[in-house]
Amino acid sequence: MRSSRFTIIAAAAACLLTVAATAITADSATEGVKRTSAPSWLSLFGVAIRPDNEILVVGSKALLLTSTDQGKTWIQRTMQERPGGRLFQDRDLYSIRFDSSGKSGWVVGEEGIILHTTDGGDTWSLQKSGTTKNLFKIAVIDDKNVVVVGADGTILRTADGGDTWQSIKSPKNVTWFDVTFTDPQHGWMVGEFSTILASTDGGQTWTLNYGGNTGDFTIGPFFTVTFTDPQHGVVAGLAGDTAVTSDGGKTWQKQKLPDPVASYVVAEDPASKALWAGGAGGRMFEQVAGGEWKPSDRATFHDLTDLAFAGKLGVAVGLNGTILLTDNAGEQWQAVQ
Repeated sequence: MRSSRFTIIAAAAACLLTVAATAITADSATEGVKRTSAPSWLSLFGVAIRPDNEILVVGSKALLLTSTDQGKTWIQRTMQERPGGRLFQDRDLYSIRFDSSGKSGWVVGEEGIILHTTDGGDTWSLQKSGTTKNLFKIAVIDDKNVVVVGADGTILRTADGGDTWQSIKSPKNVTWFDVTFTDPQHGWMVGEFSTILASTDGGQTWTLNYGGNTGDFTIGPFFTVTFTDPQHGVVAGLAGDTAVTSDGGKTWQKQKLPDPVASYVVAEDPASKALWAGGAGGRMFEQVAGGEWKPSDRATFHDLTDLAFAGKLGVAVGLNGTILLTDNAGEQWQAVQ
């Protein structure tokens, strides 16, 4: 039976550990349906905001949602992720990211799916990933250089916009849940057993930076990693566990959120420079002065899986069609009904 990223996460929470051959050119996706909210029977896993404030969300069953009016209305489409009609498009999509221009973007998901756009998401084409492993997160360095991570030690890298994808050797055979870059050369990756990897060559090679004791099954995973600058970074995982660095990863200091809940995403609001964490049960936390985390008023009880900010606009997505919006940099979050 196939398992999604968040099936793996749920199993991890329970036991304190985490768990084609021909390229298809898709004319975007199936014809869109206008909605005022996401379907509650589908889960949302990834969100991105383009420079023009268009919001794009991906989720289960090849779902793509887009909004050009800051979340007031949505267009629901089905991504063409395999040959056949709409009923054949049933694989989950876990992450969506764009380059700084908002033109080149990638979506990754179940069984090695990689989809690419060069026109801001109007049309998408399927790229050959060379793997059938689930792919969970994308780091877009620029329109040519991208790193993707996933299950069972999977690390993929392209230097030509995805025309070819290279499998990168992983120093640990664990599932990787997130990856980010502070500049074109320096990258960070997190996964099972509280493992952190670092790269200094644009993702061509990775070395163990922290954790990685795969013999101790009491050690939970890190699900998310975010750096606000080359020196300051945050990772987060199960049971409110976080760790921070202020020296570019030379040392990490363990911390705890106010509530012992899993955090699946930490993201920076570029307008306020605040950090936000979201996760199990719809819990959200804002990092305030001094590095302490302050709980935010809960707007949902469904797990949150991804966060994105652009100016004062913020979007959080999660399971059961959850979409939360803020237009005041997080002072209030409102669920899209």
